[in-house]
Amino acid sequence: MSTSSSPEERTTILGWLTHGGELAAGLKGDRAKHSDVIWQLLVEAVEVIDKTPDQERRWLTSGNRSGGWNMIGMSRAELFEIERIRLLSAMKPYDGQAKYTPQRNDVERALGVLSWMRWCNAARLPDRLAKAAIALARTGDSEIVHRLYCPTRKPNRQNVTEIRTRTVGFILTGLKNHFGIVPAAGITFEETHHAD
Repeated sequence: MSTSSSPEERTTILGWLTHGGELAAGLKGDRAKHSDVIWQLLVEAVEVIDKTPDQERRWLTSGNRSGGWNMIGMSRAELFEIERIRLLSAMKPYDGQAKYTPQRNDVERALGVLSWMRWCNAARLPDRLAKAAIALARTGDSEIVHRLYCPTRKPNRQNVTEIRTRTVGFILTGLKNHFGIVPAAGITFEETHHAD
């Protein structure tokens, strides 16, 4: 296991996963699985960033904010990756008056969760999978998702399941490989401890 992450970073991620567990349990009750935890965090992350006013979003993604990205454990490469995902998925601009203004920790969690999409780069067609997953997380509109993911295949429900399953799989693998975080009892997550 090659975790180069700090204990604080892992604690933060475990906190996000606990939050995702609450979202998944609220949606599916006892039927919630680890994959639902990851997916609900992704859905919420897209929603939070979509609701962030443009001027705030520019401040978040400019990379020039005071204190820099290292305050929340973001490297410049991760910052570019988030920006790439944002552009890739054509996150819609802020439209009019939102009833909700994202809190700072909501935004940090959303950016952190969206940065997990970088692990989809291991996919055969990473851009296509990432675009389709973000579109699916945003609207669930399967027609748009099919066009992004497999434009040559006839749309079917299996494609949507495949996108979700593969995305969650890459994220679970990334959490394990980069942070040593794995699924635990119920819908919780824990750190693995290997004796070296």
